[in-house]
Amino acid sequence: MRADAEANRRDLLDAAWRLFAEHGAGISLRTVATEAGVGIGTLYRNFPAREDLVRGVIGEVERRVGALSDACLGAWGDDPAAAWTAFVRDIAALEFGALAFQLAPYAERAGLVVDAMAMRDRILAGLVDVLDRAVRAGLLREGVEPPRFFAGLAMISRPLPVHADELLPGQREWIVEVYLRGLAP
Repeated sequence: MRADAEANRRDLLDAAWRLFAEHGAGISLRTVATEAGVGIGTLYRNFPAREDLVRGVIGEVERRVGALSDACLGAWGDDPAAAWTAFVRDIAALEFGALAFQLAPYAERAGLVVDAMAMRDRILAGLVDVLDRAVRAGLLREGVEPPRFFAGLAMISRPLPVHADELLPGQREWIVEVYLRGLAP
């Protein structure tokens, strides 16, 4: 794929992720294209139907979490505690909890539940090595299974209302730190 075409696809996935997380999968595709800075024709060349865009975003969740897992494992030898903390913070920063909440009803109606569950299973399988290393390094209590870990991050990674963020700057980061401490042995 040409570099500009790949950049357009990335921009569309980023815009769709943000807009789906905030407004749900029913948002106008023209709005997604505008937010991405491309024309509607570019959106349809990349994603011929809304379901294709939703599948693309689901795949993007898997890609991003997988990249964070790989980065964590790659940095583990230097400083396991720093790698673990960065991993949890970086996954929380994806705010995938809001996305999952908004996409679930659409995925069910559009018959995408099988795709979403397969993606979830691949993500969870990719977390096993990171969680095992965290347990062995004394950073994570034993018995924290990938589904619970991931569901916990989904819950705390949902964006706070604008006013809460204004009243309590850094609240999400604080919640992530509390989550990390709660997971420790």
